[in-house]
Amino acid sequence: MNRPLSRDVPQRQRGAMALLFGLTLVVLLAAGGLVLDLGHLYVLKSELQNGADAAALAGAKEIDMTTAGINKAAAKAIAYAGKNKFNFASDLVLTNAEVTFGSSPNGPFVSVGEAALNPSGKTFIRIETGNKTVTTYLMGVAGIPTMATSGVAVAGRFVVDITPIGLCAIDPVNRLGARATTPVPPAVAQLELLEHGFRRGMTYDMLQMGAIGGPADPMLLNPVDSPPTACAMSHSSANFTAPFLCQGNSAVTNNATEVYANTGVSTGPVEKSLNSRFNQYPGGSACLPSSAPPDRNIRDYPFGDTSNGPARYMVPDASAQSQPYNASSGFPQAATSAATVGVLWTYSRPLKASGTPGNYTAGAPFDTSEWSELYYNGAPRNAVTPGEYPAGATASPYAQTAGPYFEAPTVNPGSTNRRLMNLAIVNCSTATSNAMSCKRLPVVAVGRFFLQRPVQLNGPGKGLFVEFAGLIEPVPNSEIKLYR
Repeated sequence: MNRPLSRDVPQRQRGAMALLFGLTLVVLLAAGGLVLDLGHLYVLKSELQNGADAAALAGAKEIDMTTAGINKAAAKAIAYAGKNKFNFASDLVLTNAEVTFGSSPNGPFVSVGEAALNPSGKTFIRIETGNKTVTTYLMGVAGIPTMATSGVAVAGRFVVDITPIGLCAIDPVNRLGARATTPVPPAVAQLELLEHGFRRGMTYDMLQMGAIGGPADPMLLNPVDSPPTACAMSHSSANFTAPFLCQGNSAVTNNATEVYANTGVSTGPVEKSLNSRFNQYPGGSACLPSSAPPDRNIRDYPFGDTSNGPARYMVPDASAQSQPYNASSGFPQAATSAATVGVLWTYSRPLKASGTPGNYTAGAPFDTSEWSELYYNGAPRNAVTPGEYPAGATASPYAQTAGPYFEAPTVNPGSTNRRLMNLAIVNCSTATSNAMSCKRLPVVAVGRFFLQRPVQLNGPGKGLFVEFAGLIEPVPNSEIKLYR
């Protein structure tokens, strides 16, 4: 016998639907909360990252490898962080605890205090905002009442081994050229390599370059700003540049097409900074022996020294110096005395050139027997035997480790090749006068120049004597960038 349908079945179905709706509502609320709260977390993360990026970039611009620069960088980073908000309305407040410094974008990073004590090479700044917590909107239903995230940024520049001093190219167009020697018959003329017009082994007084063309004075280069970034005039000052001159590095790059130049050099900061290479650290010097050590050989190589030791060797014939600069003499200015040029071959020898115009290549060094055809009106000579390379110095006088051509620094340990400076060679044909501040000049190359003796920018014996030792290959870019 069939039983009749129960009248309470629809009622039981209505209860099941309510239960199903309730369960679905929980799922929908959780899913909606996930979308809403994760979106909030994403916004929070973006806010913190933007604040960290701005702080790191602002701080990096103040780094100049001095204690003052480290402190200014930290203060600027904290100030710029404070201009940013997180969680829509909260100020981003940082302290020195969230600011660290390092020598590479990968660290290791040290505190502000530690970096200030040893600022050398510290050109990267790291900003950590720390975890910032916010209350969730709907994810609390799933047992997640709060969420946290943070921002981390690293900014800075790679410092490159280019001393921020510019030198006008003798030949701004031709990277490699050649000049014919003038041998005594029946010898055959050879080609000497020219690199943007410079001759290896030749001494140039950077204060007497006007006869070649362009500004007569060497140019301080802005060590941190390069086009198209705006030039801060204060960054080209002698005081700002001094720490970079001490260590022989800057942010000037060989693959940059232009640099900012500031003609004229201040006697105090520039002279003291460059002369640290000769173990000189007078009062007011920006250099410290720990970060800017002397050279391992501090013997100076002057012309006309009649004392014992490395006197007068490799001296160009004095009569040659009365001639204006030309392809025959190879000297960079008209002069009445050889003392204005200096000695030869203290670091490197001239090179032979092979090939044809536009395709010259570097060859072997000239031999001492070929001196007479290299230099105008006679061969160089030394104090003992004219025409003879200094005895015991077949490599170069500087390369010696003992004897009259060598002098070790006292107290402070020396470092090899500290007297060898990499300098930007610029095209001065666009310069309209000597007076330039933040003047944009094209870079044609970077050359190696050996500092022959302590710099003296005023008074008797005034000169900044450097011997050309060849061009170098391109160096790493060093713009300020965000690395994380």
